[in-house]
Amino acid sequence: MFKLFFKIIFLCIIAGIVFIALSIYSGGEKFRWFGKKVEQESEKVGEKADKIKQGSDKVIKGIEQTTEKVKEITGSKDSKKDEKSR
Repeated sequence: MFKLFFKIIFLCIIAGIVFIALSIYSGGEKFRWFGKKVEQESEKVGEKADKIKQGSDKVIKGIEQTTEKVKEITGSKDSKKDEKSR
């Protein structure tokens, strides 16, 4: 069990050293590149989320219109008033 902990701690130390060495050697250029890629992808995700939001708004409007039509056809304009009168 202690061997596993030792190996995990050792890998963390090695990863930290590699991280520091890369940032000193390249001046953080590789990390900036990664940050730019993440920013570009997040913009794409944001655009798709906006499209989904617009689509869901259309669906909600359609459901409301359908509900109103059904109430007109069945003669039940306000279901809350109908429930109270019963």
